[in-house]
Amino acid sequence: MSNTTVVYPIVTALVKAEEIIGSQRAWQSANHTQELFLQELFVPYREESGSIAEIESIAAFTADDINRFLRERGFSVKLKPFQQDGHGREFGVASVLDLLVSWLRPGTETTLTGQDKREYPAAHLPKAGCSFSQAEGHQYPIARLSTNSSTAVYLTRLDQPARDFELLNLARHLASSLKPIYDYDGVILPMVDLTQEVDISWLIDLSTSDKAGRSVKIAQAIQETHLALNPKGARAKSGVAMGVRVGAAMMLPKPDLLIDGPFLIWFERPELSVPLFVGYITEADWKNPGEL
Repeated sequence: MSNTTVVYPIVTALVKAEEIIGSQRAWQSANHTQELFLQELFVPYREESGSIAEIESIAAFTADDINRFLRERGFSVKLKPFQQDGHGREFGVASVLDLLVSWLRPGTETTLTGQDKREYPAAHLPKAGCSFSQAEGHQYPIARLSTNSSTAVYLTRLDQPARDFELLNLARHLASSLKPIYDYDGVILPMVDLTQEVDISWLIDLSTSDKAGRSVKIAQAIQETHLALNPKGARAKSGVAMGVRVGAAMMLPKPDLLIDGPFLIWFERPELSVPLFVGYITEADWKNPGEL
């Protein structure tokens, strides 16, 4: 089963939430996956995530607005209606990556026979648009596909499935140890048409506080990812949406004012220049008056 890991829309969605709850929040993890995400991805890359032109984000106070934003961009996942009650309120954020690249040298349609002995539609890309490498500890060659932009696309065989941060870390490891090889004249790769709902429920209960001191938690988290690949290019899309729960204002107990000695009291009325009554009351008159 295919797995995808697209983290920048998650990062930008949380940053978008901070436009409502206050900037530069200190997020607190509720599980190990959240801890890894905060330490290795969110904190280091939150600033650069804002420079990605292919990402757009929204914050809204109704799930309908968030779901409409996703639907208009080709996604079917939906947030559940937000809760608004005496215990707090909920708002939503969504972030969408839509990355379209064209191969520097377009290819041609062909077919290939997979390891399962079945035939699949494929693209043959010429050598002029490809280069090849080997990476430390990885048995298969890696193809680099040049595009008409600064984005490059890498592909390699992988026998053992990986997912989530394991998949991300594997790609980062391979990219860090590439050594060129010159054994191939082009690349044949399967065409792809993938739509996948990604389980990011590990984000639920990620927490912080807003600038007013109220508790904030992620209450919903959904992601849908698309990948299309053909002889002309590739398009990668991923949409993330979150429901963010803001707790009721935390009323911290305050000390009582203790009047434990003689006191001044007065009564005033706005239309009068002087108080109606002024008194200085000592302990001698501290008594229960009964009915007034």
